[in-house]
Amino acid sequence: MNIKDSIKKALQRKGFFKASEIQEKVIPAALLGKDVVGKSRTGTGKTAAFAIPLVQKIIPGQGFSAIVIVPTRELASQVKEEIASIASGSHVKTLAVFGGQNIRRQMDFLEREPEIIVGTPGRLIDLLSRGALSLKRSRFLVLDEADKMFDMGFRDDVERIISVLPRERQTMLFSATMPREILGMIDRHMSRNKEIFDLSEDDAPVQEVQQFYLMADRHQKIDSLRKVLVAYKSKTLVFCRTKRTVDWLERQLSNRGIRALAIHGDKPQNARNRIIDRFKSSSGGVLIATDIVARGIHVDDIGNVINFDFPQETEAYIHRIGRTARQGKQGMAVSLCSNLMELETLKRVGARNNAVIQPFQG
Repeated sequence: MNIKDSIKKALQRKGFFKASEIQEKVIPAALLGKDVVGKSRTGTGKTAAFAIPLVQKIIPGQGFSAIVIVPTRELASQVKEEIASIASGSHVKTLAVFGGQNIRRQMDFLEREPEIIVGTPGRLIDLLSRGALSLKRSRFLVLDEADKMFDMGFRDDVERIISVLPRERQTMLFSATMPREILGMIDRHMSRNKEIFDLSEDDAPVQEVQQFYLMADRHQKIDSLRKVLVAYKSKTLVFCRTKRTVDWLERQLSNRGIRALAIHGDKPQNARNRIIDRFKSSSGGVLIATDIVARGIHVDDIGNVINFDFPQETEAYIHRIGRTARQGKQGMAVSLCSNLMELETLKRVGARNNAVIQPFQG
């Protein structure tokens, strides 16, 4: 790939020496100026797949050139950091804007006209309505985790943002799934000559994740979870269905001598940032989270994923276990099943993805 030396050096400093499959497909097409659709799960290197072409093609000093729209605050922060690290050898500036932080301070940073803006739909709309952000000269649009944005009710906000962008632009859209609403957006806002890359089959996480189940009714779940955590001490992400369960589980584990971090949407943004930083820096920490918040957590060395609450949808299960076994590493997923119906559902998901889900022995 014909990438600038400054970008190559930045990638080498980050330890990137071999492109992932989605990067090999997306980057050449994006560098040619084509619209790109990428269907791929998280943890496959898609952020770099769009960040590298942006940094390569943007001319420093020309103001707001690219807008990257993401569903969550955590993802906005992490995507911004990823782009900034890739742009470290250039003069391309990046800013993340999202709720939960002082909007006046973000408006002050916008006055410096960074070339790349990464933001959540609500905060972008707010800044546009205040006149603090103009996208009239933006030449690039990236929609990251588009399906999640729609799940969270941001479709109208995204459409409103797109409506103020120039018609002549390059658009890249990434989504783990392609529901009808996403396909409609692609038809409305992307070129007929777009490149579509479907890596959902090839990148299915079940190929690298050892999957287990553990039968445990609601009275046994805490002790069953503790059993897994004691047996496997690598970095672990525990999924719960509700914010209340996240807080309750943190207390229950603490009472049993296991220190865990807990994160959900009701915690202040600064607290969430500190929690994620602590989890990243730990060697064998435990983080309890809800699905929506965890969608924005990108940590490459998670060894285990535990479904304390069984996921309500098949796609949620795939997204959850995709948090481990990243970048070709091995990982383990354990689902605590409360009844035979959950177990049968789990086995059907496994069969559909050519995976055998075994009983956890510990």
